[in-house]
Amino acid sequence: MTLSLTRRSIKGSPLTAAEHDSNLDKLETAITRAPVRGQLSRTTTGTITIASQNTYVTTGLEGTLDTATASGMVRGITDTFGLRNSSGATRLMRFYGSIDATANNNQTLGIRLALNGTPIDVSECRAFTSSGGAEAKLVTSWMISMAANDEVSLFIANHSGATNIDLKRARLVASEVR
Repeated sequence: MTLSLTRRSIKGSPLTAAEHDSNLDKLETAITRAPVRGQLSRTTTGTITIASQNTYVTTGLEGTLDTATASGMVRGITDTFGLRNSSGATRLMRFYGSIDATANNNQTLGIRLALNGTPIDVSECRAFTSSGGAEAKLVTSWMISMAANDEVSLFIANHSGATNIDLKRARLVASEVR
């Protein structure tokens, strides 16, 4: 959040009463505005089709938005396991995303956050599925500047082959950095 407060006029003279009042109004608006936030989850199993190894794809699954806590964010339109900035302004957001997933034995899975369908490479996390259908626990977190109507979602890849992935549980949480 950027505040454009005027401390003194251009010539260095003290603020006028009107300038002082304007600054107080800006400050009060910034303090009282609810922070932008949102979270969604999925707790039912869904299959993610993997066409090729090492390629990040959308989960293609639908998340459930927690409407009780959402403020300035809605479920994604392009990717329904994503969060869209509906605040009307650019906001710096901290994202936390996680997926519990399985594939064949001995598979390395990866997740990345994606902005408007483009994976963010530096947000990558990888985990290994072992024998007996053990789930990979994938977690990522990153700060992302979101313009109005931008969407952030979770993308996933199989780095061991083109085996489909079963998503067991997933969540995506966003909180405005102020």
